[in-house]
Amino acid sequence: MLDPDSLEAFITVAEERHFVRAADRLGCTQSVVSKRLMRLEDKLGMRLLLRNKRRPVELTPEGAQFLEVARQMVGELIAAEARGKAISRGIAGSVRIGYVFSAILTGVLPSIIRSLGAALPEVEIHPVAMGTPEQIAAVGDGRLDLAIVRPRLSYPGGLVAKVIHSEPVVVAMAADSALARRGRVRCGDLAGARFIVPQFHEEVGLIDVIRDIARTGGFAMPEVVRNSDFITTAGFAAAGCGVAAVPASLQRLSLEGLSYLPVSDLDRSVELVMLQGATLPKAVREVVNGLA
Repeated sequence: MLDPDSLEAFITVAEERHFVRAADRLGCTQSVVSKRLMRLEDKLGMRLLLRNKRRPVELTPEGAQFLEVARQMVGELIAAEARGKAISRGIAGSVRIGYVFSAILTGVLPSIIRSLGAALPEVEIHPVAMGTPEQIAAVGDGRLDLAIVRPRLSYPGGLVAKVIHSEPVVVAMAADSALARRGRVRCGDLAGARFIVPQFHEEVGLIDVIRDIARTGGFAMPEVVRNSDFITTAGFAAAGCGVAAVPASLQRLSLEGLSYLPVSDLDRSVELVMLQGATLPKAVREVVNGLA
């Protein structure tokens, strides 16, 4: 394999047409330059230079052809080194960001992407929609660098968690229902309602909000219908299949036949948490921490 020092020695001698001046430019001795050139010629199996003590150094026809190749190779090595250093500092490369649906509706994810794009234009951002449990696991094992999730009581060791958004809870229901026509409800008004929840197997998160509604309203934990996402939840609520306790930002999702009502006696908000993994580059960390 060709080494950069030999290529650089060849290019410098070709430009200076003199070994001593080339050595001065490279900051080494003439003998070092000669050895590097001989090593390159041996590797390539051809003469690159015509050496004559009484005349300036001249390129052989083969050397003249190889000179541009050598310059290109050294340029690519310099660019690769610069790129590698930029990646190590986090100002280039890629960042994998996981997010829940609310991160888009609240503007949290767009804000992060805009800020990273402005501060670190060479960083490629790869957003990936994932549920909270999957994101926590992915950040923990390095498949994600950053995650926007619903809060949990604890997180795996090594992850940095920070609340970056908080908003009230509203109740979504069919617009033609008796409760929707009131314009405002209390927790007790929701007794007997079936609740739709965009979670399958978790017993934390929005299911906790339903428990708080039942406790405040003085009724037992209601029937719960689970599904996979907020859009399905909103659609079922609009169809009259039940009611849904959702973040207020979901109101930006306007569906025909769906109403959103505040719950006057519910003192509860929902949050978004930013999880930073060990793979998150320092430069990216500084930008996102400046947003929270």
